[in-house]
Amino acid sequence: MKNASKYLEILKTLCRSFQREGKVAPQEKMDPLRSLVRGAMSYGVSDARADEAMRHIDREFVNINELRVATELEVQEMLGTRYPAIEQRVELITRCLNAIFEKEHTLSLDRLKTISKRDARQFLRDLPGINPFVEAYVTLFAFEGAAVPLDEEMLAYLREEGMFDEKTSIEDAQRFIENNIKAEESYDFYVCLRRACSSDARAKKKK
Repeated sequence: MKNASKYLEILKTLCRSFQREGKVAPQEKMDPLRSLVRGAMSYGVSDARADEAMRHIDREFVNINELRVATELEVQEMLGTRYPAIEQRVELITRCLNAIFEKEHTLSLDRLKTISKRDARQFLRDLPGINPFVEAYVTLFAFEGAAVPLDEEMLAYLREEGMFDEKTSIEDAQRFIENNIKAEESYDFYVCLRRACSSDARAKKKK
């Protein structure tokens, strides 16, 4: 990657800055299927809004399989058409869940716990319609892998900090960060970066 040494120094500075903010809440391991749905509802929106979406899903559907077989229009209307990119999110969830069901002959990702993290991650990357954020989200929260989910807002923040240029894709930025921080730092870095991107944090920074 061009300017890699410069980006590495900025990354180290960011890590030190995040560490000074204090420890984040302990990571809670999530069910793989639930983490896929939660990840799909999380990119580009606040955690509070994603949590609200998950509460609606939990109230409406008995389990993830019931969500899988629901029509996309039904899920969109239940979550609200004003939810950002709702059509793309619901399509991602439906396509991925159905692909898992077809590949595994059951709606479960438990088999991925028995194979290498590299192979498990490749399985996720091969799911139709999945994006880098959701794939990394499942890797991090369900399998405790060394992954750092990034969305457009988080990448924009890193660019403002001097990391990456406009041509750097989310995939490349994600790969660079994951390759240059310790695996055990992935969760803390993700949480701190997401927190730094919040509207309240940005407003405070501008003062």
